[in-house]
Amino acid sequence: MISDNFEKAKAFFEDGLKYFQEEKFYQAEINFLKSLDLVPQRLSTIRNLISIYIKTNEVEKLDNLLEKNMKLHDLIELKYGLAFNFFFKKNYSKSMTLCQELLNHKDFKETIEDLLASNFKKKKLFFDALTIYKKKLKIKKDYLVFYNIGNLFSDLGRVNTAYYYYKKSLELKKDFSTLWNLSICVLKLKNFEYGFLLYENRWNKKENPGKKKFSQIRILNSLKEIKNQKILVWDEQGLGDTIQFSRFLIDLLNFSKNITLVVDKKLKEILNNLDKNITVTDYENLNSENFEYQIPICSLPKLLKIKNIKDIKYNKLEISKVKQFKLEQTDNLRVGIAWSGNPNYTLDEYRSIPFKNFKKLLNIKGINFYKLSQNIRRDEYLEYNSFNNLFDFGSKSIFEISQLMDELDLVISSDTSIIHLAGILNVKSFLLLNFNSDWRWFNDTKKTIWYPSVSIIKQKKLGEWASVFTELETKLKKLVNSK
Repeated sequence: MISDNFEKAKAFFEDGLKYFQEEKFYQAEINFLKSLDLVPQRLSTIRNLISIYIKTNEVEKLDNLLEKNMKLHDLIELKYGLAFNFFFKKNYSKSMTLCQELLNHKDFKETIEDLLASNFKKKKLFFDALTIYKKKLKIKKDYLVFYNIGNLFSDLGRVNTAYYYYKKSLELKKDFSTLWNLSICVLKLKNFEYGFLLYENRWNKKENPGKKKFSQIRILNSLKEIKNQKILVWDEQGLGDTIQFSRFLIDLLNFSKNITLVVDKKLKEILNNLDKNITVTDYENLNSENFEYQIPICSLPKLLKIKNIKDIKYNKLEISKVKQFKLEQTDNLRVGIAWSGNPNYTLDEYRSIPFKNFKKLLNIKGINFYKLSQNIRRDEYLEYNSFNNLFDFGSKSIFEISQLMDELDLVISSDTSIIHLAGILNVKSFLLLNFNSDWRWFNDTKKTIWYPSVSIIKQKKLGEWASVFTELETKLKKLVNSK
């Protein structure tokens, strides 16, 4: 019986290995789990399951596997899994400790070196990470190492250097992640024509569902194809991206007067007045059979051959003045604040700002503050809720927030949809940026080409918000005194 089980387990294991080598991780996982049921705590099976969960970033499954095999935690295989588990849970110190223990183990050395470098990067020890990668390059010129070095320099705001390493990576292998990151570098350097061409590589990323959202409609690839046909433009990425790129629909009207923009229901009311020749709808009310062409909204700059700054036009949006609420009368300055965006966004740590940085501002006399952030961390709730001059509008719809902005003197925001909304409504705003900010703000430190009403206050070094808020405090006090 034991022998039968072992033979069955072996067969499942071998099938699992085959699928693993083909990067069919779901099928591999099923076979490894069946093998483990028949022969529990077999280290080779556990090791492969750990590798799958690491590659697929399935933290909960990795957690469960390690917990079930708690007695084996002293073994190398389990320590390997734990090192990644701690990393996924943002416990970088514990992850680093285990990495140091495993560095000399021949089976894990290469992977653990990469993990240690990732830990260094998360702790903003960039040059420690760089040291690891440079040592690896001395052994072998690997496209992935060049790619990782490019990412390091990108985080440091050294765009030209990042560009160099991405190009070196691409010389060894045409990798779509590298091409995508290269596009961000090129756009940051304001080379729009080449940048937006490379930006199309976002559709080659594994997690991206694909450029053709509606199977029956042709993709619009060239302006020469258009002879006033019906064009469906659909939203992609976040709400802020849709607001920002909506300006290019006005340029598209030069080629067709039959344009429909389909967006998240949250944005429908806001963008309704984009232009009288542009129909704005949501997915529930869309009849996709009526169109000859489709195009995702962030592909419009490439289609329109946007080449330089003068090609980027501002389009102020008018929204409905019919309000469902009205702010109280006050002689105080009215300031909206937004410090955080979607916490699930991959690069949220580079754009959201810990609330503690705003506390000193909230003590400035003569200002009523209005919270516009809609994604708040639990641990911040009690903090911001203790201020009597901070009124919570975060539960309002984005359309209601847009109406609120009509009554505000100023909006202060991190890099979220709120700043795009304030910008397109032409509301005076301060955009607070990380040193390594998103490509769309380039390396600008004062103004943005996208919105004339938005001023930038940017970190002078990575992760340092003190100088930003010192400057902001000075500006706010001046506004209070001049009111």
